[in-house]
Amino acid sequence: MSLGEAVVSGVYCAVMPSHESRLSAAAREMRFSAIRRMSALIERPGIISFAPGQPSPETFPVDAFRQILDEVVEKESAGAFQYILTRGLGTLLTAVGEYAAAKGIRSKPAELLLTEGSQQGLDLVSRVLVDPGDVVLVELPSYIGATSAFRASRARMTGVRLDEEGLDVADLRRRHRAEAAEGRRVKFLYVVPSFQNPSGISHSVARRRALLEAARELDLLVVEDDPYGDLYFEDDPRPTLKSMDEDSRVLYLSSFSKILAPGLRTAFLIGPEEIVAKIEIAKQSANLCGSGVDQRVILACLRRGLIEEQKARIRPYYRKKRDAMLAALEAEMPRGVRWTRPAGGLFVWVTLPEGMDAEKLIEAAVAEGVAYIPGGPFFVDGTGANTMRLTFAKEDIPTIQEGVKRLARAVKSQSSAGH
Repeated sequence: MSLGEAVVSGVYCAVMPSHESRLSAAAREMRFSAIRRMSALIERPGIISFAPGQPSPETFPVDAFRQILDEVVEKESAGAFQYILTRGLGTLLTAVGEYAAAKGIRSKPAELLLTEGSQQGLDLVSRVLVDPGDVVLVELPSYIGATSAFRASRARMTGVRLDEEGLDVADLRRRHRAEAAEGRRVKFLYVVPSFQNPSGISHSVARRRALLEAARELDLLVVEDDPYGDLYFEDDPRPTLKSMDEDSRVLYLSSFSKILAPGLRTAFLIGPEEIVAKIEIAKQSANLCGSGVDQRVILACLRRGLIEEQKARIRPYYRKKRDAMLAALEAEMPRGVRWTRPAGGLFVWVTLPEGMDAEKLIEAAVAEGVAYIPGGPFFVDGTGANTMRLTFAKEDIPTIQEGVKRLARAVKSQSSAGH
C-alpha cells in the first residue's frame, strides 16, 4: 500500500495528510478579515448593506477611463504592458511628488514609492519594520487591514484610546512607557487621523500637534494612513501629520482608490529614505513591480486635473448620504444608542447600550433585511462588543433611510428581550 492510503473494507482509500504542521508560525496566527468572512451573509439578495467599506461605483469616471485607456494604448502600444521599475513609473513618481507637495508634503524622489493599494504599503511597512514580539501602537478602534498586516508579522499590538477629538495623547504616553518598562520595543504608532475607518473620527489640529510632540518626546515613528483625507464635507481639510512633520518622523500612505476607483491599484508612500529603500527591496520580492497600465491611467488623471474634479464632485455626493444616515439614526434609534457625526469619509460608528453585543445582533438584523459590521474585531484589546460600523457609501438615500429603520427595529427587539 502506498503512502497516504489505507484499506477500508478491502478497498484502498486515500488518506489526506494534514498540512497544519507545515505552516509557519506567522501563518498559524493569520485570520480572515471579519468583513470578508461575513460577505456571504451580508450579500444575500434583498439585504440592505451598510457593511462594505468601498466607494460607490456611481462615482467612478468610467467614460474618462475609457478615453484615457484608448489614448494610452495608442501612444504606448505594447510598451504600456511591459514591466516597470519596482519603485513605480518615473513620470508618475514625479507627478505624485507634486500632488503631495500641494498638500504641504515636501519630499525627495528617494522618499517616495508607489504600491498596489495602501494595503500593500501596510504589508511592506510591517515586513520591513516589525520583528516578532515588537510592539505596534494602534488606535482603539483601528483599521482591520492594518492590524491584519501587523499580526502577519507577529507584532504585539497595543491599543490607544480615541475620543471625539482624536488620539488620547496622554494614553499614548502611558501605553508606550508601560511597554518600554517591560523591556519591549515599540516600533511605531499607526493612525488614520482623518475620518478614520472604522469610527469616522478625525483628529483635531491641536491633537495632531500634540501627537507629533509626543512622538518626538518618545522617539516614536508614526505611520499615517490617509485614504479619506480628501473626502471632507465641512470647512477646510485638516493638515496631514506628514505636512507638519519637522524631523522625518512620519511615514505617510495614501491612495487614489476612494477618489477615482479601487480597481486602479495604485497608492503611494512617503517616508524616511532609509526605510523606503528597504521597502523597495521588500516589494521586489513581493511582486517586482506594479501595473504600468494602471499607473499610466493615474498619471493621465493627474495631468488632466481629473482627480481634483473628482474630489469636487464626490464630496457633496457623499455628504448628502451622510446627512441622510445621521437624520435616520436620530429619528429611528432608541434611547441609549450613540453614534459619531463624521465631518468626512464613508463611515458612521454606532455604540449600543452597555451589555448589548453587536455580533449577536447580526442574526436579528439580517432577519430584518439589513447588515453591518460588528465593531469588536476593530479593537485589539478585546473590547468594543457593543459597537458597529455603518457605511453610507453603497446605498442610495431612500435605501439608507429604510435600512436604518430595519436596524433600529432589530436593536429595539434585542433591547426589549433584555439583550
